[in-house]
Amino acid sequence: MFAWIGLTSVGGGRSAYIYEALVVRRTWLTGAEFLPGLTLSQLLPGPTVSNLSVFLGNSLNGPAGAALALLAVLLPGALAILVLGALYFEYGVGPALEAALRGMGAAVVGFLCINTTRIARGALRGRGAPWVAAATFAAVGLLRLNTILVILVAGAVSLWLNRPSRPGAEPPAPASETDAC
Repeated sequence: MFAWIGLTSVGGGRSAYIYEALVVRRTWLTGAEFLPGLTLSQLLPGPTVSNLSVFLGNSLNGPAGAALALLAVLLPGALAILVLGALYFEYGVGPALEAALRGMGAAVVGFLCINTTRIARGALRGRGAPWVAAATFAAVGLLRLNTILVILVAGAVSLWLNRPSRPGAEPPAPASETDAC
């Protein structure tokens, strides 16, 4: 399954494609199990899809699953870029291919929007989560503030908003797993 994702998915859409394959179609994981892996994958150095493959492969089949998932998701793309690179340097890009690439780019954006919406439903369940997400979007996207600084501040605010209750206080009811995406 990871090899198929590596062969058929493109660019930033890979994490959304993995979500679609593992959570929506195959139900090997719930949205609540997938989301921490996606979050860590995006925060850690390196490509998100590599980090996510290791996390999910380990979740599904331990260290051997992590290694196999990483290899399976990266190898098809590496081979494809070698072949396409050789073809590009031999023949270049004609108008028909350029138009096809623009069309595929638009399809990828649509796919990302659909899966981002699905993932957001589970991610925006914590206390203040919609406000933190909106503030992060505004700070990085509109105001162009330093991404690392914004992540640190948003993380600290999220931790404070979702801190454990005082001893003796009734804890908030957790979101059910079916609500998680």
